[in-house]
Amino acid sequence: MKVNLLAFALCCILSHVQADDTRYERFYLRERALPQGGNGGSSGICVAGSLSEECGAKKNESCGLCSAYSLECGVNSECVEASTCTNSICGGDIANTREPLHCTPSGLSLSILKNFEYADVGVTDSLVKLLGPSDPGMAASLVITVPHGGSLKPDYIGDRTENDPTYCPSGGCRVSADSYTKQIAEQIASKFIQNYCKVPYLIINELHRSKMDANREIGEAAFGNAIAESAWTKFHEYINEAQSSIQTEFGTVTNTASIEGVRGLVFDVHGYAGTDWHNDGSDFIQWGYRLSKDSLDQSAENNCPIDITSSSTRGSFTHARQMPGESLECLVRGPKSLGQRFNEQLPLSLASSETCGRGLPSLDYQDPKAVASDPTYCADNDGVCSYYSGGYDVKVHERMDWDNDPTFSGIHMNTVQAELPRCIRFATDEVHEEVGDKLSIALCSFMTDLFGSDIC
Repeated sequence: MKVNLLAFALCCILSHVQADDTRYERFYLRERALPQGGNGGSSGICVAGSLSEECGAKKNESCGLCSAYSLECGVNSECVEASTCTNSICGGDIANTREPLHCTPSGLSLSILKNFEYADVGVTDSLVKLLGPSDPGMAASLVITVPHGGSLKPDYIGDRTENDPTYCPSGGCRVSADSYTKQIAEQIASKFIQNYCKVPYLIINELHRSKMDANREIGEAAFGNAIAESAWTKFHEYINEAQSSIQTEFGTVTNTASIEGVRGLVFDVHGYAGTDWHNDGSDFIQWGYRLSKDSLDQSAENNCPIDITSSSTRGSFTHARQMPGESLECLVRGPKSLGQRFNEQLPLSLASSETCGRGLPSLDYQDPKAVASDPTYCADNDGVCSYYSGGYDVKVHERMDWDNDPTFSGIHMNTVQAELPRCIRFATDEVHEEVGDKLSIALCSFMTDLFGSDIC
């Protein structure tokens, strides 16, 4: 039997070498599982193609981790391809790629459409900017938001602190910036213009997070400071103005549940330290749809597809999930998901890790809870690492009447949050440019499959 298993494992490697369309992630896992001698790794984790006798002895405690890679335990304690709910439902989906036009976008650039400033004697500071096309007819149907990328720390706004008893929740307030997310968002917008000759909207909070947090309710965001409150209000008004411009230009479509939604997407750019993960921070881009780890837990009974287990107003794709031929399960972690679309463009040529940027969730990594509980990746003392499922911005701006629609009864616009890892954010300018290029392709392709080719 060992000979057969070895043949299976070698076949997996050789088939990758011979077939370009074999998913990189699957090859990576199998390659990692076969050190010298053909035995399983020293970690004792049962991974694809493992021949370790120890793995078999630890089947009950080790092979459960196979689910972290969308694999399952075979009869001989080796991991094999799993017939997951996601694979069954979404396996036939085809993710079309909107190929770059490689146009020469003369006259197309991001223009400052609105600029909220603080002005006093000898001081003029830009606090929040709305950028986009000077001609709405050249717009892309995409709103990019950067709530935590600012660096401005003016004295006229008091500092937010981590444990203020008046404004901070029980878990405390966050005051550190998401470094380099502004620069990466600008690259996404720039590459979108170069690739598709259309200009997205970009909203930037220039204030450091220690002064104002644009991804929180106004109390926690501004600590009662009037200037910070005004900047917070402008940030969200600018998002809504960009959404309204897209609605005017591209219109709406009504889904099978009679929910009307704008033909476009809000993309909220964040970064996370991931200090609870191995390797000085996780390599994963964490994609957030307002669905918790427990909601996406494939080991839980009757938890897949998530279309059944989540209500029609849960998550940030209330509109997209019931478009003809679509499902929330497949949009979040199927072949057409944003996470998988970016996975298919890996590895990044200049990043520090060949797996930098892999998506969680995605078709390759369907279960954030399983991955975040896997000691191969998670170094946290309690054995469970953080997964960021989406915050205030993607919650409220899924509704066009963002500050006055608690019942979700009005017009919608689909939203998604992306938490970028340190291996991307603290990399070189060249990596930022490459990520901007690949994300622009993933975003345009996703929107084109959902709404048609005219939106980007």
